[in-house]
Amino acid sequence: MFKCLSWAYDKYLEEQSTVYKPEQFKKYGKEVRIAKGVKINMPERVILNDNININRGANINSVGGLYIGSNTGLGMNCTIVTWEHHHLYADKIPYDEVIELKPVIIRDFVYIGANVKIMPGVEIGEGAIIGMGSVVTKKVPPLAIVIGNSAQVVFYRDKEHFLKCKNERKFCSLRLVGRFKENIAPIIKKRYEKELKELGML
Repeated sequence: MFKCLSWAYDKYLEEQSTVYKPEQFKKYGKEVRIAKGVKINMPERVILNDNININRGANINSVGGLYIGSNTGLGMNCTIVTWEHHHLYADKIPYDEVIELKPVIIRDFVYIGANVKIMPGVEIGEGAIIGMGSVVTKKVPPLAIVIGNSAQVVFYRDKEHFLKCKNERKFCSLRLVGRFKENIAPIIKKRYEKELKELGML
C-alpha cells in the first residue's frame, strides 16, 4: 500500500514539475495548450505564437532556441533538440565542454505527427506536415508532406487551396479533443467493408 501511494505521489510531483506558466516563456501567445507531462528544459528560450497545441509526452530541449509559429500542433511524444555537442575538432574525445546552439524554427500552420524527432538547426516551412514517426534532419519546404527516417518529401499540399483557407481565416482550433467529425474514405470502405461492419463503423 505504501509503495503504491509513494508511486502515485511521485507521479503527481513529476506532472506538477511540467506545468508551465506563460511568464516562463520568451513569448506565449493566445490559445496555447501544453499538455501535462510535456518537458521543456528552458522555456525562457521558447517563442510560442497563437493557437498552438503541444501534446502529452513531448520532450523539448530548447537550450539553442525554439520558435513555433501560429496554428501549429505537435503530436504525442515528439522530441525537439536545439543543440549538439562540439565534436568535430573538439579538444577532447568524444566531445569537449562546448555545445553548438542550433535553433529550431517551425513556421505557421505546421502539423507534426506523433513520435516525430526534430534534429538541431532544422526549419520547417509554413503549412508543412510531418508524418508520424519521422526523423527530420534537414529543412522542410513550405507545404511539403514528409515522412520517414530521414524524412523525405512524398507530396505537397495544394497551394491554391491552402492560400484560400488562409486568406479566409479558416483555421482549425487545435483543441478539438472529442469533437472531430469522422470520415471513412471510399477506398477504405471498399477494401475493408466486412471488417468495418464487424466493428460497427458502417
